[in-house]
Amino acid sequence: MRSRKHFTSLTIQGFLLATLSSLVAAQGADYSPPQLSIGVPDLQGVWSYETRTGLQRPSHYAELGLEIDEAQMLNTLEPTDEILDDYQNFGTNRRNDDANVGGYDPIYFSIGDSLAFVNGKYRTSIIVDPPNGRIPFKEQASTTRRQLASTVYEFPAGVGRSDGPEGRALSDRCLKAFSSSTPFLSSVYNNNMQIVQSPGHVVLVVEMVHDARIVRIDQEHRDLPFNKWLGDSIGYYEGDTLVVVTKNFNRWEIVNGFGTSPSVNTIVTERFRRTADDEILYTFTIDDPDLYSQPWTGEMPMRPSDGMYEYSCHEGNHALPGILAGARRLEKDAQGTE
Repeated sequence: MRSRKHFTSLTIQGFLLATLSSLVAAQGADYSPPQLSIGVPDLQGVWSYETRTGLQRPSHYAELGLEIDEAQMLNTLEPTDEILDDYQNFGTNRRNDDANVGGYDPIYFSIGDSLAFVNGKYRTSIIVDPPNGRIPFKEQASTTRRQLASTVYEFPAGVGRSDGPEGRALSDRCLKAFSSSTPFLSSVYNNNMQIVQSPGHVVLVVEMVHDARIVRIDQEHRDLPFNKWLGDSIGYYEGDTLVVVTKNFNRWEIVNGFGTSPSVNTIVTERFRRTADDEILYTFTIDDPDLYSQPWTGEMPMRPSDGMYEYSCHEGNHALPGILAGARRLEKDAQGTE
């Protein structure tokens, strides 16, 4: 049987944790961010959105927030070495497959060492709505996605995806990352972004494949004869919050959507609100009636980063000639020629 002293200790710990949570929430609510000379909140700088909290909530968690200390939080994480091994093997059993050369050495990965911490609680999912923390896919969403993707890769009869560089995935060609930047979602590495503000524009620069999303402030979406590579982003300030609305995604985006699985009809609404000198609370809502039964929302903190680094990947990717050469070799082997 546990002693009265043990229960008293737990009560005190619970009281202190609740008090700390209240203070953290109050600081976030009462915080006044610094202002730029142009009269808008200062969001500029390099920020990291690295987190071990997943987009969707695992079934063994009933609540969005965990009232636990840091040591308990670390115990809830999956072992880092197992995660890095999975990433390195890219979802395959490399040990039993000599043909799989694997991915990068795990030393290059940066997957974070903490769950997202918001309002004094550790988050079990990025998604906050629906309340179950799951993407509200429609029943036919997978079919819809396949149909959308099939309209992107339209090759003449007898032409394969490895016949030339144009057929390969955008990430193979270093034109698009395998991570998401609309919205921002933590990936295996390079989870850094920079915000640059001016009177008429905000630029969101991501480290991964160095994309720069230019947000036009207080303007309307344009009716262009084509869909821009990163979608069409406009923004406005709602008090101390920068609101960014992106739509009209390029059709090639739909085959590279990670987690969010955007279609050409997706509308992403993002909110950036500085809640402390060292924190931006980032919120996004995704609306796409083609894929989802309702709009859904995610939320996570961004923290100051040490800086941005060049992601040295470009369309002259050294791996691409190897991929195409491998396809030619397979063709020769199939023909029984050298």
